[in-house]
Amino acid sequence: MRKWKEVTKLEKLKILQRFLCILFGSLLLAFGTRIFLVKLNIISGGLSGVAIVIQRIIGPTPEVTDIIVTAATWVLWVVGLIFGGKAFAFRTLLASIFYPIFYTMFTRIPAFEFLGDSFVQAMENGETIGVLMLGGIFGGVFVGCGVALAFLGDGSSGGIDIIIYLIEKHTKIRHSVLSFIIDGTIIILGLIVPARTGGTWQDDFIRNLILVLEGIISCFVTAVTIEFVYGGNKTSFQVDVISDEWEKISAFAQDKLGRGATIIHAQGGFKGEERVVLRIVFPKYQYRKLRDYIALVDSKAFVTFTQTNAVYGEGFTKNEHKSFVIKKKEKKDE
Repeated sequence: MRKWKEVTKLEKLKILQRFLCILFGSLLLAFGTRIFLVKLNIISGGLSGVAIVIQRIIGPTPEVTDIIVTAATWVLWVVGLIFGGKAFAFRTLLASIFYPIFYTMFTRIPAFEFLGDSFVQAMENGETIGVLMLGGIFGGVFVGCGVALAFLGDGSSGGIDIIIYLIEKHTKIRHSVLSFIIDGTIIILGLIVPARTGGTWQDDFIRNLILVLEGIISCFVTAVTIEFVYGGNKTSFQVDVISDEWEKISAFAQDKLGRGATIIHAQGGFKGEERVVLRIVFPKYQYRKLRDYIALVDSKAFVTFTQTNAVYGEGFTKNEHKSFVIKKKEKKDE
């Protein structure tokens, strides 16, 4: 293991960048959860959903959602350390520290509490559905951005993700399926345990049903936001071009886009002609430039674009090995 003095400035900058991603991600996650979802009683899964259900059982006062979220986050982190290993626990450490702190800050500091109270007052003035819709959508956006930033920082948001990881590790059930099952169970609990409004049970049930539907919308918005922020950042394209002008297209890719090209010599299956297939891999933001140039120099070119989820190598993400994986392999070899 290298000493800190041996780490290059570029590597230190990357470490700082990852730290800031997780820190800011935890802030956005806490903001979206507390100010929008919890304040409006919208259950969209996660630890916040569990906290809302417990708060309903206890009653509106005293406020304990921050205590529940903090305790559950740290307990789950210890569970992850014991059963998931040090490497996984390290990935969730920063979020497990900062998320409860930020959540408590948005709960206990009056200046922040005012933001959530303004939505509640709007609901009391009769604008119930509109306010809930806005709360669910924007809560989902902030939560999605927070989780995506934590992923971009090579970390994790912790909490329920730790349970999902451990179950996935031992059962091989897909992450998306487990996430759907666990969040769905929490949302159903939100329907079973009513929010007390002082009205009839019919009124409580209808209100709860509306909150559950808003929670489902919020879950969907969160998933879309994560895919847009995190998935979109990782997305690249591979293009295969069959054209008589392949040399011009290759030169454009190298000179204008800074992308290398692979020349593949192929034979047509119909006439048996010798052709050149030009293959170029490039990031998402260069898609339009390359597509338009190919159409300009050869409108009859045969072009196929393929979306890739990850590309490693020069000009893209560095394919770095994880030291703990190497050590594990070495132990097996011994």
